[in-house]
Amino acid sequence: MKKVSIIIPYHSETYAQIRRAFASVTMQVGVSFNDIEVLLVGDGVAPLPNALFPSPKDLLVRQLNYEPSRGAGVARQAGIDHTTGRYIMFIDADDELIDVFALKHLMAPISVQDYDLVVARYTKQQRGRQGFNYVLSAKRDWKAAYGKLYQRDYLTRVGLRWHPDLRIFEDTYFVGSACELAQNIYYLDQSVYVWLWNPNSTVRKNGHSFDHQLHVWARSNRYSLAVLRQKKPSVWPRDFYRYMADLYYRQNQHTPADPVKFAEEQTALLVENRTLWTNEGEQQIRDLVARFRQPGESYAGQSADGLDEYMKDQDHLLREAFLREVQND
Repeated sequence: MKKVSIIIPYHSETYAQIRRAFASVTMQVGVSFNDIEVLLVGDGVAPLPNALFPSPKDLLVRQLNYEPSRGAGVARQAGIDHTTGRYIMFIDADDELIDVFALKHLMAPISVQDYDLVVARYTKQQRGRQGFNYVLSAKRDWKAAYGKLYQRDYLTRVGLRWHPDLRIFEDTYFVGSACELAQNIYYLDQSVYVWLWNPNSTVRKNGHSFDHQLHVWARSNRYSLAVLRQKKPSVWPRDFYRYMADLYYRQNQHTPADPVKFAEEQTALLVENRTLWTNEGEQQIRDLVARFRQPGESYAGQSADGLDEYMKDQDHLLREAFLREVQND
């Protein structure tokens, strides 16, 4: 069995981008390629020419392709299902490892003991008026799929898979759940990965447009809360209250692209978590909204003037859902 399976999903990336991502693996030093396998997963596209991927003779490289396209999450899960390494790592096809020692640093902790997860930092390339700048991720990032090692046995044990119903915000569900359920995480205070600005990527170029897909955001959080409700109920209320407080600000910043679908998903989320919608729970949400607008917090300086109306809207969604239940009985 290999130590690490590296899964690289691709869809619309250029040959040059995919070669760069792949080459950042083959140029690694300080690790044995006998311990590593690479699987390139074509999401709804034809196989790539093998000549694009010259590799060390000890490195196992394979391709997997399927149609039609089903999104990055399904591609990553297909990669998991068709590899065998003890640990799993994801690289986006338009990104790269930060340097030739990235795998050496990332794999060092698992050479000493087993961890459910190894969470490293990553560097995000951003384009500004004066050119590119680089931002280091948080020390304990629970959002991005990359810059991490996931123990295969751990994912199997908790029954966690990428959700096929999420084409965007899929990381919110999978990575958040993986980190939340883990018993032992090693945090590596070092960047091992570069998220590259890509002007031709729909997600990266128009990332702001996805912020308006609040119905998918709500659905992703529904799935995450369902996992916690079943597998880690001790933190389920906390995450529900945090979601509700975050949604207040998110909804103010981004008008839902599809208000009807958003109302449906948000109603379903409230119904599924209705036992937390108590006077005490509502106060928890209000306290978090107040905290999130403090200096240094995620929504620093933003107004909370519409909070009462927001809470009434949630009451209304729940009330309407229960009335429909009564009418259908």
